[in-house]
Amino acid sequence: MKNDFTITNLFSCPIYKIKIDPNSYDKEKILKDIKYNKSLKNTRNNTQYNFDNCDIHHSYMDFDNEDFRPINYEKLIGVYAEKFKEFFNKEIHTTKEFKFNFDIVNYSAATEGQWMPVHSHLPLDDFACIHYLNFKDDHKLTRFNNPATFAHYMGAIRPELYNVVNDMTINNSYMYESFDMPVEEDDILIFPSVLNHEILSQGPTEEPRITISTNLEVRLEKCK
Repeated sequence: MKNDFTITNLFSCPIYKIKIDPNSYDKEKILKDIKYNKSLKNTRNNTQYNFDNCDIHHSYMDFDNEDFRPINYEKLIGVYAEKFKEFFNKEIHTTKEFKFNFDIVNYSAATEGQWMPVHSHLPLDDFACIHYLNFKDDHKLTRFNNPATFAHYMGAIRPELYNVVNDMTINNSYMYESFDMPVEEDDILIFPSVLNHEILSQGPTEEPRITISTNLEVRLEKCK
């Protein structure tokens, strides 16, 4: 009788990943306009609202700024709608009828020395999404911070275990304060909005690291 180990990630913060077909929307036009905007001002950061301690070019709460080209997300929004519908149908087990809404909240473009501090997407929505439009081998991964309090002292109280496990294996990430999530260009990550994450300072790179962030929320159907 075959009797293999099974694994269940109890109390985990799941991160879902799927590819977005780059030919399904006007990717090159979006990238061209974002790169143009970054060429006008390397650091675009509306400190009135958030991220007052970072150096990055992003559009958060600054979509109507006439100094920059507006980004047309119309085709991409249609692609997202289909992917998010698939996500809820296949991955989220529900007991009631619901609808979902989503909003593109930001694009970000980072080159050498630019970064974004630790943040979450609370209290805005239920899930946060990161779409990697331009992501090369020399770009830094998104770092996620462990919400489990014991992760801060695992290395001190269980040093031998801490030092023998592979810290690059995702299933061991519960023991560490942070984990850099592996991604490739055209991936989109969907994860609970409570999960803190950050963009580390970029090293030398010929291409800007460009991502689009989206918030995703669930709405209960009204009783008839």
